Amino acid sequence: MRRHQDKIRVGEVLLQKGLISSAQLRDALATQRTSHQRLGEILVQQGVVTPKQVRQALNEQRWRNVIATCVLTASTLLPSLPKVMAQLPEVTDQRRHKEPLFSHNDIGGGEPATGGSRFTPSSSEIYYPAFVDAPLAKQASVDSPLKGFCHPLNGQGWLSQGIRGRTHRGRMEYAYDLATSIGTPVYAMRAGKVIAVQDKYPDTGGGKENISRFNYVWIEHDEGYRSVYVHLQQGFRSKVSIKSGDRVKAGQLIGYSGNSGWSTGPHLHVEVQKPHKKRKFTKTVPFKIAGACNTSPLARTAQ
Repeated sequence: MRRHQDKIRVGEVLLQKGLISSAQLRDALATQRTSHQRLGEILVQQGVVTPKQVRQALNEQRWRNVIATCVLTASTLLPSLPKVMAQLPEVTDQRRHKEPLFSHNDIGGGEPATGGSRFTPSSSEIYYPAFVDAPLAKQASVDSPLKGFCHPLNGQGWLSQGIRGRTHRGRMEYAYDLATSIGTPVYAMRAGKVIAVQDKYPDTGGGKENISRFNYVWIEHDEGYRSVYVHLQQGFRSKVSIKSGDRVKAGQLIGYSGNSGWSTGPHLHVEVQKPHKKRKFTKTVPFKIAGACNTSPLARTAQ
């Protein structure tokens, strides 16, 4: 079992979500040592967070500790396997949904840390290949998803919403959300040409009213498939020189994760879209993410 002192604390979750600062956490912990109150209660009393935000953080804390325990158990029993947290689940869900498609601008709605993982993988659903930049197939399905995409966070973050999650329906059916701190480096999952970049919205998150207010990088690959990286940190272009028309390699730094647009907490939304002649977001296709991109050197977390 995971040792008690190694468990993820609610303060860490709130800090990673950008809801509190390091100074606010230190102050609350100092108060807790003398008052013996719960940390969440102290932060609410200080007006730093709301009761709802504390409940959401506690829920995420429980899920993340459960997942971490399962990973530790699996790594103990199967030491030859790579770390599960550095991989994404293979798409195995065979269900079909017939909801109307979202509009082509609907993208990146997510529940990164407010309900735990909505797609908890079993040991048979984990995919552990080495990354291979092989040509993409002309057709993709749940039974035969596209291969050849490396991890966009190079193993960082955790899967907070998978395919057919609460907001991954219709056009976004086969998207992934990776919960991670603001400023986590984001890498191209595959070589291609940058076809659009947007960097102008703040990392304040929000509801569906912010559905079109997101920062992103959009890359076109062979066979016309496109990948998009959403909710990027405001100002990422001041740290990464990237523009439309650039050619990028798999594993190349393209931005930093943030909390822009329709988002309840910091996370990276990634998807692969069907080919289309027009420049618009099209329906997603099933795809597998292999291991880390083996980028060298790795980028540092943005400040």
